[in-house]
Amino acid sequence: MSHLFRKRRGRFPSGVPRALMVGLAAIAPGATVDAQPASPSNTIAYSSRKDYDGPLVLRLPASARMLGMANAGVASNDADALLYSPGMLTQARGVAMSLQRYGATATAGSFASVQTLGSLSVAVGAQHLQFSADPYDPVASVQQGGARLADGGAVLASSTAFTVGVGRAIRSYRFGAALKYAEERVDTWRDGVAALDIGLHKAFGQATLAVSLQNIGAGLDLQDFSGPLPTRLTIGYGGGLFPVWEKWDIGMQTQVSVERDGFVRPAGGVELGYVPIEGVALVMRSGLRLPREQDEPLATAGLGITVDRFSFDYALEPMRGGRPVSHRVGFRIK
Repeated sequence: MSHLFRKRRGRFPSGVPRALMVGLAAIAPGATVDAQPASPSNTIAYSSRKDYDGPLVLRLPASARMLGMANAGVASNDADALLYSPGMLTQARGVAMSLQRYGATATAGSFASVQTLGSLSVAVGAQHLQFSADPYDPVASVQQGGARLADGGAVLASSTAFTVGVGRAIRSYRFGAALKYAEERVDTWRDGVAALDIGLHKAFGQATLAVSLQNIGAGLDLQDFSGPLPTRLTIGYGGGLFPVWEKWDIGMQTQVSVERDGFVRPAGGVELGYVPIEGVALVMRSGLRLPREQDEPLATAGLGITVDRFSFDYALEPMRGGRPVSHRVGFRIK
């Protein structure tokens, strides 16, 4: 892949003998003659790097409730189902929003709303990430996903997606599609792309079997580097909360995703609800997933409280590698 920035090559004066050049290299093997400017807007020397899947916001969690269950949300029945699988839009109603902090340097947020229009369920949503990056390698944050966001830097960057979706039930099947515009900004460079999500769902017992294909489309082309969209095929099964015993309810989400490069990522979680009085539930959540990114956590956890039609959620990602825990809070209205 071509470099984001062209390399400056150092030159020895023409009068320096070849033997002296070899000797200098032998006694200072770690030295470099590449220039190291302090701003990515100038020329910076880089080693080769792989393509990255972007925009980054499409790889981050979009729901506090689902993050508490390892971000397994393909069978979600909340408004933010739009951001996981549009096939569930016929089951979803209301509004969902959440906010997540990655240390002191990055903030991500999401919003989704679903309404009924005749036989259709229509939804709109948005996701936004504001962060800063290393001026000598501003793309590294994007390459390594959410875990790297807490590192910060001097380069301002953002990642945004706007989504419109529609769902309809045909007999016992639920179909949905969502069109999104996603954009990545790194310093003074910017590029945006259109992408498509499709979903198919069918009820099995009290839960739902789901198939979702997300982020179909051409990738980014930003300055001298490019990367594909984070396309993934996901099969999942989940539902809840369901009554199991007196004042206790239970729910679960399980899924397996196959990403563009063939990486297989299983994830799943459970939520246990305590119902002290009718209309009020206290919920505990936990989940496990196969980490993909460096320093990404294996486990997540969360809490929630529901009062009538209103729900408040909290989830955490305990990042590894000495990085701070990432916290997400959310609010839902059914």
